Amino acid sequence: MRKSFFKKIFISLVLIAVLAVISAGCGTTAPPINPPPIATTCTVMVTSQDGTVWGQAVYMDGTQQPSTILAPWGSVQINNVTVGVRHAFYIIQGATLSHTIYLTTVPGTNYVDFYWF
Repeated sequence: MRKSFFKKIFISLVLIAVLAVISAGCGTTAPPINPPPIATTCTVMVTSQDGTVWGQAVYMDGTQQPSTILAPWGSVQINNVTVGVRHAFYIIQGATLSHTIYLTTVPGTNYVDFYWF
């Protein structure tokens, strides 16, 4: 009687061990999740926030942007601007140069607001 009791316990332990191994599976690690690609360019909106702020040209980093006439209360969109770089923006009104606004761009749409000339 005692022999059959130990035999049943041994078989139960073996079955529990086999079920544990089956439940654990092969043990491979999950593949890494690739993060979404980081944008390298962005859009900058240069906006006039006053009726006296306007310009014949918008400059970014000393280069005139094509077709960028800034109307009073208007805005100009500059596409394909490098992300993560500090850019300098200013406008020219007549023969007068405005103050410079510096912006370090991030992915998405960035805003440069001119409140005064």
